[in-house]
Amino acid sequence: MESFMSPLEFRPYGVFDDRIHGVDLIAKEYLEKASTDVQHLIPVDVGADGNGLYHSVILLMNDPTLTASELRGSH
Repeated sequence: MESFMSPLEFRPYGVFDDRIHGVDLIAKEYLEKASTDVQHLIPVDVGADGNGLYHSVILLMNDPTLTASELRGSH
């Protein structure tokens, strides 16, 4: 069966932009307690509607036209 979905283009942000991204301060506290190999990361705040993973991926992908339901495949 042929797929009707087009492939996603992945163009991640290269830098943190505080005009676009909000820091998740609670996640940052947990990150500070994690191993040193991940402490350079910056946790960003995303919607808390049950689609957090999908919102995170969309934010990283730098594609404002993509929605969580499209990424989930439940549109």
